[in-house]
Amino acid sequence: MQHHAILIRTTELAQYVQPDTTAAVYYERFDRLGINDVRSIQSKSQLRPETDHGHVFVIVCSSITHEAQNALLKLLEEPPTDTRFVLVVPPAVQLLPTVLSRLGSEEYLVTTDSVHWAEFVAAGYTQRIKQIEVWHKTKDADWLNGITAGVHTYHTDSLPLTTKKILRLVGSKLQTRGASNKMLLEHLALALPLQK
Repeated sequence: MQHHAILIRTTELAQYVQPDTTAAVYYERFDRLGINDVRSIQSKSQLRPETDHGHVFVIVCSSITHEAQNALLKLLEEPPTDTRFVLVVPPAVQLLPTVLSRLGSEEYLVTTDSVHWAEFVAAGYTQRIKQIEVWHKTKDADWLNGITAGVHTYHTDSLPLTTKKILRLVGSKLQTRGASNKMLLEHLALALPLQK
């Protein structure tokens, strides 16, 4: 039996394609999914499908508020009949454990390395700190998502154990509620060894 909700984590949100299906598909794209957006999706999900194959809601978002996750949880707990959900988010998005428990599967589709991450790793310590300062002033979400995706996908056996622990710590805290992203990034900038 196919589960009614799945999670896809990908670094290429803009290129995520709608699924090929005979069901009525609603494709929703948000920079930041909020509670009112979830309420709108909930209202649409209550409508009668145009086909006998039900509804599919593809929800693509760069981030999601805590309140929206609670509203989404209610929708996922008691979905309308013949309605399926596909939630597409960057690897960095932290979801509530209760929301994760309602999603049937979790797939990682990290298709390319982030240009921002590659530039960050290749830079010297001073340049990394400058990149963080620029991000902090501009609040560039693409840069932060690229760095976060890099943290989650960066694996090399040659890293010291301490650096691997810092990567795990930063990966678990970056872009979470209450975390100081700037401090985490600065810690990461100084912990990553320089490339030769």
